[in-house]
Amino acid sequence: MSGLRGLKELAAASALVVAACVASILVTVFLVRVPGLQSPQSGNAGQAFGAAAGVTSMIVLVFMVRTFHQQRQETHVQRELLDAQLTEVMSQSEYARFNNECAQRVAESAVRAQHHALLSAAIEDPVLADVWPSWGPEISEEKRKQFLYANLIISFQYMAYMVNYTSADEMEAGMYRLFKSEVIREFWEQSRPNRTVGTASGGAMWKFYEMAELAYRRHQVDEPGVE
Repeated sequence: MSGLRGLKELAAASALVVAACVASILVTVFLVRVPGLQSPQSGNAGQAFGAAAGVTSMIVLVFMVRTFHQQRQETHVQRELLDAQLTEVMSQSEYARFNNECAQRVAESAVRAQHHALLSAAIEDPVLADVWPSWGPEISEEKRKQFLYANLIISFQYMAYMVNYTSADEMEAGMYRLFKSEVIREFWEQSRPNRTVGTASGGAMWKFYEMAELAYRRHQVDEPGVE
């Protein structure tokens, strides 16, 4: 609405200037062609008309300057309004992204809690443990329980990392310390094929496994005699 009003004011000012110019030309032609005005006294009238035309031109000029000034102010206000709207939209987008991330983490925590419950049940009951895929015929029942527990420990490390409870450096240091355990190292090796096939490449869990693998290899370098 303000832009339309500015255009109307500009059109009115332009029409006023054109009308003033046309009127000045017509009056000048009239004064020149009228015989009664061709006298020394008519020179005073011409000068008076010229002065009046000059004053009229100044008034028109002031009006146009005022109109342009108002348009510039309105344009500035509109730009500030658009900037405020853009900031609000970006803020709402960031808020929606944050809520989405929170919802995803809550859902993942619920899934992990269920996974923990399933593994715990398998640790407590050998019959339920038989339902899980075997790590090989040479794995005893005692070793199987230990592997299930090692799985819980590594899952806990993953969740602590995903909820930003631990940083990447802290997580890697924690995994390096865990790999001092012979059982956890053995579980890490035995579960490698399943981990490689069952984890989507490029995802958050894949990134966690890559960092954990770096900690595992670093432990092997630091303690070459430990298998």
